[in-house]
Amino acid sequence: MNARNAAASEALRFDRARAWQVAALLAVATSLHVIPQWLAPWIDPALSMIALMVIDALVFALVVRSIGSAKVAGILALIFVAVLYSRQRQLVALPSIALNLLCAAVFALTLAPGRTPLIEAIAAHAIGRDAIDADFARYLRGVTAAWVVFFLALAAASAVLALAAPFAWWSLFVNVLSWPLIGLMFVAEYAYRRLRHPYLPAHTPLQTIASALAFPARAARRAFEAQ
Repeated sequence: MNARNAAASEALRFDRARAWQVAALLAVATSLHVIPQWLAPWIDPALSMIALMVIDALVFALVVRSIGSAKVAGILALIFVAVLYSRQRQLVALPSIALNLLCAAVFALTLAPGRTPLIEAIAAHAIGRDAIDADFARYLRGVTAAWVVFFLALAAASAVLALAAPFAWWSLFVNVLSWPLIGLMFVAEYAYRRLRHPYLPAHTPLQTIASALAFPARAARRAFEAQ
């Protein structure tokens, strides 16, 4: 196996380290729903949730020495103060809405003329640019567009639930149910690819997730550069 094939094999392997990454993310997200609901008899769940988000951001900033995460913690702290004094629980939905809109924007911007669609860039990093022909590239552009729509739908659902549903329902959707929906997107993409485009690579949902986790930030930045 040459170096390129070895790198591709590594990028597509959903190993124990990547499983722990996903498990840690799900545990943190679930705790943002479970702990505030458990503390609800004593503390407003909106306040405890945003406080936990501040703590999570600060811990992450310290562990990886990320200035960006420290700035996020500062913004979350401001939202905490706003919720505390305004008593407007809906403000807690702002990070969720902003994050999904940001994800949609990132995917959408790579669809601009002269740029590489983000899903195509991830695939090229995982299996090599030579493995992506014109038909595969068109398919990957469509998948990138589908993720734009998906993240916009999540943002809209978060906003609607924050305004019209009990806080616990919004929290359950954003912190718990949104993750199975993301997993379902990977499964749906795989099923569609195998049924409608069986000639394309048969990478499983876990392999696709692994390739996304293995995608480096510097390669993501290149996806925004004009070709």
